[in-house]
Amino acid sequence: MKVLIAEDEPVSRAVLQKTLEKWGYEVAAAENGARALEAFRKDHFSFVITDWMMPEMDGLELVRQIRGLPSSDYVYIIMLTARSEKSDLIAGMDNGADDFVAKPFDGDELRVRLRAGERVLRLEEKLSRRNQELQKINARLKLDLETAAEIQHSLLPRRPPVLEGINIAWRLRPCDELAGDILNIFNLDEEEIGLYVLDVSGHGVPAALLAVTLSRILSPVMDQASLLKSHSYSLKGYRITPPAGVANQLNKRFQADPANGQFFTLLYGILNKKTRRLRYVSSGHPGMIYLSHGSEAAVLQSPSLPIGFKEDVEYPEYTLQLYPGDRLYLYSDGIPEAEDSRGDFFGTERMISALRECRQLPLEESLDKLLQTVERWSGGAILKDDATLLGIEIKP
Repeated sequence: MKVLIAEDEPVSRAVLQKTLEKWGYEVAAAENGARALEAFRKDHFSFVITDWMMPEMDGLELVRQIRGLPSSDYVYIIMLTARSEKSDLIAGMDNGADDFVAKPFDGDELRVRLRAGERVLRLEEKLSRRNQELQKINARLKLDLETAAEIQHSLLPRRPPVLEGINIAWRLRPCDELAGDILNIFNLDEEEIGLYVLDVSGHGVPAALLAVTLSRILSPVMDQASLLKSHSYSLKGYRITPPAGVANQLNKRFQADPANGQFFTLLYGILNKKTRRLRYVSSGHPGMIYLSHGSEAAVLQSPSLPIGFKEDVEYPEYTLQLYPGDRLYLYSDGIPEAEDSRGDFFGTERMISALRECRQLPLEESLDKLLQTVERWSGGAILKDDATLLGIEIKP
């Protein structure tokens, strides 16, 4: 190990250097703090042993300067001093000194202090290696999460189905890299489209994994995994599962595991393109906000349990007739449960008010406006839950 000595008294400096070299240290010596600082900037030293009182730059300032330099390796600093006042020792420690040895130094005492310093340096080196390993692991995990987030994002609809007389828009803002919310909208056949918003309990990887699994199951592709369409011997050659049937089957498949208690809420609907009639089921999900062209806004409440709470639940199905000028908003609870600095919820009433105010804006802009209103109300803080919006508009 290399040791840097800062000592203005020539005899003491020579004795100290000779003693340290005899103990196997590689030693560099300087006659004051300024010269020692120059040497320290040019080379790496494990130890610095400095006198307190020196011309040009004293030991206390040398310690301050060394501690102020950027360095990845720790330097153990011992101050040689005749000072014994508690205030002096505190000042030295406050400025970065690790230990003190009284002048004139005792060889045995100095050797004990150096051994203690070596233990500290070994621990610091071990900690530094561990930190580097953790940084590599964290970088790899971050890359994995970013990749997983891209994959999850690819499951969202890239563009809405082209529908005559119907506008559709959505927004999804995860609170973490991965979201427990997911949504989709797709053609079931020439007459009907399917749409859903679901919210898995919890956050991070476990919630995202279940969300991705559910997005695969809630796919209109006819295979054994999909619940939405199945082969039949009808003229069409397939059967579209009614919304209530989808929720009931999901509840049988995904009962909450007692170990993790994971469950999810779902709002799934089938909209007829021609009649504008929506059949839907809600499984513990927040009620849709309905902005009718000819009446007041309303929350369409459908009280029910989330999927996975109870095995023998039968979910009812509802219908809603949409007319020109109507708007319908599906959302996850991350929006009404956004909190301000006092811990108050944003709530559905504020949602309705915000959506009513931007009634004349295009559908997509109304979603952005709502999210901006939530963010302003919460003081610009990051939302504690995923925020998902799906808007449907029947063109006037």
